[in-house]
Amino acid sequence: MFERFARESRRAAIRAQDAARRMGAEQVEPEHLLLALSEGDDPAGRALAEVGVNRAAIEEAIEQDLVATLQVVGVPPSVVASTPAYFRQDRPGFSAQAKRALEQALHEAVRRGDRRLGTEHVLLGVLRRPGATVARVLARLDVDPERLAALVQVEAAAQR
Repeated sequence: MFERFARESRRAAIRAQDAARRMGAEQVEPEHLLLALSEGDDPAGRALAEVGVNRAAIEEAIEQDLVATLQVVGVPPSVVASTPAYFRQDRPGFSAQAKRALEQALHEAVRRGDRRLGTEHVLLGVLRRPGATVARVLARLDVDPERLAALVQVEAAAQR
């Protein structure tokens, strides 16, 4: 599938792996794709910026979500705060959810008649069936997924 990726989309996939590694994640998840997409100057990055979301805000929302999730199972925030970050040495693979988001991105590209898979398709893939974490992260950021999907499509159309 990666052979159909445009250069910016490939960079986003690599940035997602780097983000997952930096955050100590076992695998690249859709929220790492969302984080990586916020760093580009392309349709996805511009749409995210237009709704007021940047890399730092997404990272913070992911961290807050992790703390809240761990709190549910009895791990207090103080333990999370005092635990040193574990930086992976390798590049993690893509989780089943991240692969589904990328497959959905491919379907978006095909549906639109685009030969190359751009960042707009990746963002739409993440948004079409957002996993629980992405949905919670977007809610924390006060971002409506449907509005973001519409904005990225406008950005992509303006780039053509």
